[in-house]
Amino acid sequence: MRVLLLALCLLMGLGLDAKACDRQLVLREGALARDFQKSGRHFGIPYQLLMAIARQESACQPLVINIAGKDYYPRTLQQALDLVAQAQSQKQSFDLGLMQINAEWLTRFGLSPKLLLEPKNNIFMGAYILSREIRRRGFGWEAIGHYHSHSKARARDYAGKIKGHLGKVLVHWPKRAVEGL
Repeated sequence: MRVLLLALCLLMGLGLDAKACDRQLVLREGALARDFQKSGRHFGIPYQLLMAIARQESACQPLVINIAGKDYYPRTLQQALDLVAQAQSQKQSFDLGLMQINAEWLTRFGLSPKLLLEPKNNIFMGAYILSREIRRRGFGWEAIGHYHSHSKARARDYAGKIKGHLGKVLVHWPKRAVEGL
């Protein structure tokens, strides 16, 4: 089945990005589609753009934790919370969940890791962060890049990755055009 999906992606000009072609990824997006749509509507951001960011950040896996640059894929919420507690005790930087929300945002808003490991809350927070960048920089690739980094070079590289993911998301979720990009 996976070979068939990869062949289909090649025929459609999508390349060999196994993550983007992975049926499981599309199924995860489908399970979360309402949450992406709701947050997108709330902040005036196309939900497909939020999906593209989640693809880059976590491959739409809600419990992914990045600690000091290394990704961890816990199987349970408790395992994820244990990893976060360990990172906090060692004063390490970490990012949480689908949209990889940095620990700085937890501190800034007094949020618990458990709250942000809930997919709908994580997507909402990611949309909020992106909406702040859009207000600062306008709706475009610069704002999208700055969701990830304030370094111009890293932001530009990140925006390019999101652009690639967005094209693939639109194959599966084309209902609303993404205007302005």
